[in-house]
Order: sequence, then structure tokens, then C-alpha cells
Amino acid sequence: MENAAQKLEHTYARPAAESIAHCHALFDCQSQLGISYDNLEESVRRTLCFSAGLKQHHIPMKLHELNTLERKAIHRAINTLADAIKPLAHHSFKEFR
Repeated sequence: MENAAQKLEHTYARPAAESIAHCHALFDCQSQLGISYDNLEESVRRTLCFSAGLKQHHIPMKLHELNTLERKAIHRAINTLADAIKPLAHHSFKEFR
């Protein structure tokens, strides 16, 4: 027989912060950005790691598996590439010459 606490748990949804933390734990990462990074295509992660000056073995690693310096390098590479590419994005191929 369920006790009152178990009934309440089944009756009410988890608070959002708890649900988000549970999702992060399921995906073994520490943040929503970590989930986004971890789900990038390998070719994109390869480009980011190359731009950050990291090695081949960093490509399959999840964001939380990188140390602080490696994460800083990835962060810097993402911001540099984003700023550089933004003016070139979303134009037709015809304009690209």
C-alpha cells in the first residue's frame, strides 16, 4: 500500500528545475548547453575542436568530460566562428562568389 508521500509524488508533477536536472542526469551532462553540444554532428564537433586547437581524441568527448581549459577553448572558438560566419550566413549560393 502506498503511503501519503508516494501518492503525492504520483499526483503532482515535478518542479521544472527538478525535471530539468533529471533530464541532464539521463543524458549525463551538466547543462542544457551541454546537451546541445553533445548532440552536435561529429563534423561540427570536429570543426569546433580544430578551431579550438584541441586534439582528435576530444571530438567524441561530451562537454562535461572536457576540462576547464578545453571548455574555454571550445567556448572561444564557438564565439569567434559565430561572429565571423554570421555576416556570411543565409545568403543564396548565387551571391556567394
